[in-house]
This record gives sequence, C-alpha cells and structure tokens, in this order.
Amino acid sequence: MLADRQQPPAQLGSPVSAAASSDVGRAPQSSPVERIVREVEPFHWSQIEADDYQTYVENLRRIGCPEETIRDLVKQDLDKLYDQRKADILSKSPARKEYWKTGNPSALSRPSSATSSQMAQLDREKNEVLGDLFGSQGVAAINRPSPLARARSQSNSGYAMDFIPEETKAELNTLEREFGSELLKKMAQGATDAQDMAEIRRMRTERDDRIATMLTPEQKMEYDLRKSPTAANMRLQMDGFDPSEDEFRDIFAARKAFDNEHGVVPGSSISPADAEIRQFAEQEMNNQIRTSLGDDRFQDYLRQTDYDYKSIDKITQRQGLGENISAQVYQMKGGAEELAREIRMNTGLSIEERQMQLGQIQNETSISIESLIGGQGAAALQTQAGGRNWLNNIGRVNPLPIVKPTFQVITGGTPNP
Repeated sequence: MLADRQQPPAQLGSPVSAAASSDVGRAPQSSPVERIVREVEPFHWSQIEADDYQTYVENLRRIGCPEETIRDLVKQDLDKLYDQRKADILSKSPARKEYWKTGNPSALSRPSSATSSQMAQLDREKNEVLGDLFGSQGVAAINRPSPLARARSQSNSGYAMDFIPEETKAELNTLEREFGSELLKKMAQGATDAQDMAEIRRMRTERDDRIATMLTPEQKMEYDLRKSPTAANMRLQMDGFDPSEDEFRDIFAARKAFDNEHGVVPGSSISPADAEIRQFAEQEMNNQIRTSLGDDRFQDYLRQTDYDYKSIDKITQRQGLGENISAQVYQMKGGAEELAREIRMNTGLSIEERQMQLGQIQNETSISIESLIGGQGAAALQTQAGGRNWLNNIGRVNPLPIVKPTFQVITGGTPNP
C-alpha cells in the first residue's frame, strides 16, 4: 500500500530552530518520495507441518531450509518417537527385587536377549525411514559420529574401521546386535548338541552373508580380521604367541575356513563320527598353518594355544622357573603320550602287560617332571586339571576323554571410525 512519509507541519506558536529560520526565503524543496510497503503474512510453523515425513521435508525445502537443518529436525523428531517406543519396551521389564537369586551379576544391568532384539528392530526401522527420506548419503551424514564420539569409540576398542563407508556403519551395528542377542539366547538353552551347533553355524553363515552384501570382498576381509568371532577367539587364545600381522592373517585364513565348516567350538554332545571328522579337519588346518609359519614358529604356536601348556607354564612361573622349563615339561608330555599310544595299539601285548608298561611310563614321567620343577611344582601339576588329566591318562589302557575349556566370543557393537 502507499504510505504517506511527509513530515507533519510545525504547530503554531512552537519555537523554530535556527536552521529552520535560516531556510526562510529559499526555494521550496521537492515533495518527499513515496515508498510502497507490502504487508507480509506472519510465518507460522503450522504452514510446514504435515501428517507424514515426506511432505514435511518437502515443505521445509520449499521455504529454503538448509538440508543439514532439515535432517537434524527430522532425526530429532524420530529419536523422540522411537525413544518412547524403546522406553515402553524397557518399562515392561520390572525392577528385580529378589536380591537372593543367583546368576551372573553383570546380567542384571543388561536387557534380555528378546528385549535387545526388539530394540535392534526399532533402530533398523528408524534407519529405513531416514533412508527413504534422505538416501544413503543423507543417512551417512546423520549417523556420522562427532569427533569426540569417534575418539572415544576408537580408544575403547583400538580397532580403526575407517575402511567402512559411513552409510553402512549404522546398518552393521544393528546387524551385530541382532546376531549377538540371538547367539546369547541359543547358548543360554543348556549344553549345545549337534543340532544346536548346526543352528549356530547357520546363524553365523547368515551373518556373514548379510555383511557380504554391505561391503566389498576386501572390506569384508578387513572387517572379519577385526570383528569376526574367529579373530576374537584367536586374540584370546594366542596370548603369548605374539604373531606378526602377516602371521595373524595367515592363521586367520586357515582357522576361518575351519570355523565356517565346523564351528568355532565343538558341541558338548558331538557324536564320535563328527568328532573324527572334526579332528581330521583340524589336522589339515594345522598342516596349513605349519606351512605358512615354518616348523619352529609352528611349535611355538601349538604351545601357546594349548591349554595344557598354559597350565604347565602357569605353575613354572609360580615356581620362579623360566619358559624353557615349561617347554621341556611340555615336550616330555608329548613324548610320554606318544609312547603310551604305541603301547595301547600293540595288540601283541595282553591287557595286563599294556597296563604295566603304561604305569611305568606314567611313573617315570612324574619323576622326570619333579626333577625339573621340584616337588611342590609337581604336586601342583598333579592337582590342577591341566596336569591331572593327561598324567592320569598316560597310565590308562583306555584313556578318559579330556574336556578342555573352550572359548566363545560374541562380537558386536558399533563399528569404529
């Protein structure tokens, strides 16, 4: 509209300034310039609100809202929505009052496997919504951690994941949480038998196949070297072997192929036929590792990954003896077991003769061990499972099956930057 911008005339009787009086008699000035002013309708947030996110995003873009701000607004709204749904799930788990109940104390602070699976499902749904709205690049920008979060993440695990595209990290994180909760649920159902192990192998294969769709073969290999159950178990079992990077990769290649076929650990109820197949495959795996490491390094690898050797070494260290003593006792163990095996297979001897000779080998081995680590060390070896099992078995015609502890590492968590 038109707005009259002229100054109002001075009132009668009002004082006139010196500057004004000096203008008396001058030529009249031109009329003030008229300006056009448009009255703009006030902005209301209701003008861009919508019942669906797609329309909401389009409205924000239409008014020129920066894309980063749009993503922030939508993510905050989705976070609020899904956080409430997660809270509803968690609130259905009442606080534990039965303080006298036994079990794993650390489990009290963790949600159940079923709850964890539901939470992971919600995360996946939220990422799918974001993906539909902003595409993979937009999701990558949304999920990109802050510099502080990246530093904390890497300091917690030490394994950099900078080879993984940003847009796949959130998806990998959700997958690993789902897999970990399902594996925990399976392992909590009691001792694993052949059927359980087949199911766990199927789960691992499904996990590997899904990861393979997200990463290139080279990225998948690097990810497995850091995050796979095989690699996690290797780092746990090979403590003391201290492999180089090349050695670790070579051993990983052999053990990953074995684990894919036979599982990371055998079931407690594995059949004799399956045990024989597994033992043969393990020998083939060790032959492959021997070829890559060489004989001397391979013997070191066998010692440092053998539960019996670790048990021997623990006792010798407590006695203040060197590692060479541990190696000598371990070598003595291998020699005695080989002699005992030959006697058991000698069908030309009666059971009584075999029993007598096996008893002599056991007695001589015990005396030799005592001469190396002393009476106190020998007594300690006799009383702990790592020594008692194999020492007693040397003297038996039909040795008892030795059950050694196995490790089951569950990986998961956010891939690090």
